[in-house]
Amino acid sequence: MNTIILNGSPKGNSKNSNSQIFAKEFVRNMKNPCEIKCIAKADPRELAKYVESFDTIIIILPLYIHAMPGIVMKFIEGLEPATDEGKYIGFIVQAGFIETAQHRFIERYFADLAKQLNYKYLGTVSKGEAAGIYMFPKLFRKVLKLITELGMAYEKNHSFDKDIVKRLGKPYELTKFQSMIFELANKLGLNNVGWHRVLRKNNALDKRLDRPFL
Repeated sequence: MNTIILNGSPKGNSKNSNSQIFAKEFVRNMKNPCEIKCIAKADPRELAKYVESFDTIIIILPLYIHAMPGIVMKFIEGLEPATDEGKYIGFIVQAGFIETAQHRFIERYFADLAKQLNYKYLGTVSKGEAAGIYMFPKLFRKVLKLITELGMAYEKNHSFDKDIVKRLGKPYELTKFQSMIFELANKLGLNNVGWHRVLRKNNALDKRLDRPFL
């Protein structure tokens, strides 16, 4: 079966796009790597028409406060229901939220969408705490390795490996102890270390508390 990978990040194929990083890792060790296209760099209607020639669509996208990027929604609106039963669709969602329970609403939407489009649903792979991957790739080597293994398993079985999906999806919810640790880290300012680094790089650290609209 021929598969196309769609990067749904507004950043396109930028090196700062975690979705693009995931897409590349997904196909890294495939014997016959899937084609990767960026939704942000294509006309949504033309792209929707183009993907009709593929048996399977896998969309890799970021989740922004429980919402998918507008470019992904616009692309989806251009898709026509499949006229045969040999079509599949799956999703890989990455977000800054630590708990993948935050993804459950969009997962329900994707499952329903597959039915509406007459596509068989491969499922949704969720990875939380992914916002810093492009900034600190070495810290996420294990995660990226799992994405590569997910791609290899997909090429072999045309499905998302349940064990890998489960491992990527942890934690689904934080334990009380984990919540206490994060609250402490937040009070100590440790949660802001990475973001402050980005702000310094862009000469914006001193302006981080500005309120220009008030």
